[in-house]
Amino acid sequence: MRTWYLFVMGIIFSGIFSIVSATTLDGATLAKKKCAVCHGSTGNSTYKEVPSIASLSKFYFVERIKAYREGENPSRKFKPDEFNETDMKAVLKGVSDQEIKALADYFGSQYFEPRKQAFDAKLAKKGKLLYRRHCKKCHSDNGSNPKDDAGILAGQSTTYLKTQLHYFKEGTRIQDDKMAQAFQKLKEGDIEKLLHFFAKQQ
Repeated sequence: MRTWYLFVMGIIFSGIFSIVSATTLDGATLAKKKCAVCHGSTGNSTYKEVPSIASLSKFYFVERIKAYREGENPSRKFKPDEFNETDMKAVLKGVSDQEIKALADYFGSQYFEPRKQAFDAKLAKKGKLLYRRHCKKCHSDNGSNPKDDAGILAGQSTTYLKTQLHYFKEGTRIQDDKMAQAFQKLKEGDIEKLLHFFAKQQ
């Protein structure tokens, strides 16, 4: 009788654990709860201050989100329409590594929609030369290839990219030696040219 009781209880607890795990680690549900207000349900944001995060590689997504959660990257305040002001660190408070991986899987499976935004053709042409010289090795396909594990630059919000590139230049955002060296080679006005080049990729 005791053996039967333990067997039944084992099945019950196993079922409960499976339900909790599925609920906790369901990327689509987590995305709707934690990310959709600012980044959109599929990771394609409509706010110019907020990046689109669809199609990002799992490695890149996990590394960047953990950096925000731990306060290693600047986390600017932002107020989405009809919601309270917040920031990435506040949103990620209490989010586990397993939940971050579930979000990475979900957003990585979504299609990235390049933004329709204005750009200057002459500056974009100059930016293309800079891209080939300083960025292409790590950000291939004009900055559109998520498999580089380096983020998506092509078609990303110019407003967001400008902020992040200046963080890199100031050294306030985590970067590897290659990024640091690339920024040392950029001259006054080069970032603006790059921004127009990436904005052209629509």
